[in-house]
Amino acid sequence: MLASSAMAAVNLSRTGPVALFELARPETGNALEAALVGELRDAVEAAPASGVRAIVLAGAGKHFCTGANLKELAQLNEASEEERLADAARLAAAYAAILRSPLLTIAAVHGAAYGGGFGLAGACDLVIAAPGARFQFSEVRLGFVPALISVFLPRRLPAARLARYFLDPEPLDAAGALAAGLVDEIAEPPRERARERALEIARKSAPSAIAETKRLLLATTLPDLDAQLALAARLNAAQRSHPECRRGIASLLAGTGFPTWLE
Repeated sequence: MLASSAMAAVNLSRTGPVALFELARPETGNALEAALVGELRDAVEAAPASGVRAIVLAGAGKHFCTGANLKELAQLNEASEEERLADAARLAAAYAAILRSPLLTIAAVHGAAYGGGFGLAGACDLVIAAPGARFQFSEVRLGFVPALISVFLPRRLPAARLARYFLDPEPLDAAGALAAGLVDEIAEPPRERARERALEIARKSAPSAIAETKRLLLATTLPDLDAQLALAARLNAAQRSHPECRRGIASLLAGTGFPTWLE
């Protein structure tokens, strides 16, 4: 059964065979806080038992997902290595749940989809973006590393092109993201189009065939997914305590923008 509590970080609803999972922290831009990440993983893993055929992932408010929750990152900078690793592993598990879901998954992106926020979209089977959506992988500007998303985004982009967006992080509009291969379609409103696409595919494709095809594609493209995510989680946790990452987070929280790394 799909249900949401009054204080849920992810709102769950269902229209026929399509489930809508709405990230519900608009006051933070649906940033990747621990509660949101944990609830999303649980909801994705429970969805097949509810009888739905597809999941549409969307965001409440102005943005899809603005990436890491900087306040939580700053707090975890002072935490133990084990606590930092547990937090990184929590996000890795959410990505893995989306990647492994036997259901069709479609991201409906509006506003910002930054860093790990786009990771949620990029882990889905299809990405539909609003004309005004914006995309950026700004981790290195923060002193951070796009560790976890680097594991599975090569399913969408060749490694050399992905390196360009990671190492020289300029913002992309929806048209640029479509041309790059990060987005499959531009539509307004994106969540309505995502539901239409989910129904179109569900009508013409057997659910068991979708599930087995997804399983095969994941096995052939990411045969070592768990080991790669574990390695990336360790790097994620380690970089959080680096002085450069601390500086970047402090700079953004102070409202002075990204640091300049070459004076």
